[in-house]
Amino acid sequence: GAVLGAALLGKAVGFYPIESAITAGLCMANMGGTGDVAVLSASKRMQLMPFAQIASRLGGAIILLLAGLIIPLFI
Repeated sequence: GAVLGAALLGKAVGFYPIESAITAGLCMANMGGTGDVAVLSASKRMQLMPFAQIASRLGGAIILLLAGLIIPLFI
C-alpha cells in the first residue's frame, strides 16, 4: 500500500513513480539505515540515499506518534 500510494502521489506531482515508490514507500517501511542501503543497492539507485534517510526518519516518527495515540485506547 505504501509503495503504490507513493508511486501514484509521486506521479501526480511530477516525480518519477518508480523512484518515489522506492524512496517514500519502501525506505519508509524498512529497518533504518541498513534497510535503506539494502533497498537502494538492490534497485541500483544509491543516489537516492539522502531522500531515503529522510523517509526512514519521518516514517519512524509517524509510527511512534500513531502508536502513542492508539495504544492508550486499548489499555
